[in-house]
Amino acid sequence: MRNADNARPPAVTMTIDQRLRRVATALIAAIMALSPSVSHGFGAKGHQFVGAVADRLLNPRAAAKVQQLIGMRLRAAATWADCAKGVTLEGDDLVYEAEAQFDAACRPFQMRAGIERMRDYVRRNWNCAPEGPASACHKRYHFTDVAIQRDRYDRQFAGTADTDIVGAMRAAIGVLQGRASPAPIDIRDEREALMLLAHLVGDVHQPLHVAAVYLDARGRRVDPDAAPSTSIARTRTRGGNSIVAGTTDLHTEWDQLASPLAPAAINAAMLTEARAVGRTAGRPSAWPEAWAGETVRDAHKAFDGIVFTAVASQPGRWMASFDDSAAYHRMKREIQRRQLVRAGARLAQLLNSLWP
Repeated sequence: MRNADNARPPAVTMTIDQRLRRVATALIAAIMALSPSVSHGFGAKGHQFVGAVADRLLNPRAAAKVQQLIGMRLRAAATWADCAKGVTLEGDDLVYEAEAQFDAACRPFQMRAGIERMRDYVRRNWNCAPEGPASACHKRYHFTDVAIQRDRYDRQFAGTADTDIVGAMRAAIGVLQGRASPAPIDIRDEREALMLLAHLVGDVHQPLHVAAVYLDARGRRVDPDAAPSTSIARTRTRGGNSIVAGTTDLHTEWDQLASPLAPAAINAAMLTEARAVGRTAGRPSAWPEAWAGETVRDAHKAFDGIVFTAVASQPGRWMASFDDSAAYHRMKREIQRRQLVRAGARLAQLLNSLWP
C-alpha cells in the first residue's frame, strides 16, 4: 500500500518534471539567444576608463607621440579594436556595421577613411592557424583561455596560441619599437599598433579574457592540460560565454560595470592608486605575459562559489548557480575596479617606457 507521502501517481510526477525541464530549456535557449556571441572585454565604458586613466599619466613626450600617431586621446582610441569586430564577411566582401552597443563609442572611426582602415585591418587578420579558413582571426587577439588550475600564463598551456592576446600585444609592442609584425599577425604601422594596445591592455586585465573554466558534460571541472587534446573542444566554455548566469552569460557579467567606474567618474583617489601601481619587471616585450599571469591568479576568484550544471538539451552550454550571489557580485566589483585602475596605469607605463 502506498503511504500518504507517495500518494501522487508516478506518471503525474514525471509529466510535471518533463514540463519543468521544457520550460527551463526554453528559458535557457532564450537567454543564450539574447546573449552577445562576441565578448568585449570591459565593454566600451571600461576601455574608455582605462584610456582616460592612461591619458592623465602620460609623460609629455609620450602624450605628444600619441597625438602624432592617432590624433586623439587614448580614451577615444581604446574602443577601436572592438569597433573593428563590426566588419563582417558578406559574400566576398567585408562590410562594416557598428554593433548597437558600440555605436556611440565607434563614431570617431566611422568616417570613410576610418571604416576603410578597419576593413583593411580585418582583411589582413582574417585567417590564421589554428583557427582555419574564414575565422576572423583578429578576434582571437582579444583573449586567451588558460585553465583556472594554472597560476601563470605559459604558451605551453592549453587554450593559448601564438595569436592570442599575449601574442598580439607582443606584436604591437614590437611594431612600436620599430620591428615588423610577426606573421600571421599583421599590424600595418605604429598607428594600428597603438590603437590595438590601447584596447588590449584593458582586455588582458579582464579575468575572463585570460582564464577559463573547462567543464565536462556533467558540469564538473576538468583540467585541459591533463586531458587528451581531443576533449578540449568539448569542455571549453569560451571565457564564460557558454555559461548562463541569470539573464545573461558569465562573461557579460564581468564586462558590465557599475556607474562609479565610468570614465567621467575618475577621481583623485583613483589617480593616486594608479600612480602607486609598480612598474612591471623586465623589458616591455615581457610585460604582456606577466600581466596575463597575474590576471590568471585573480581569475581564480571569478570561478569560486559557483556550481555548474550542464544544459542537457544544449551540449556545450552550462548554467551557473552562485553559493552567495550578493557576495560574489561584491567581489566582482572590487576586482573590476582594481583591474581597471591597474590597466590604465600600465598602459601609461608602457607608452612612457617606449617614449621616455
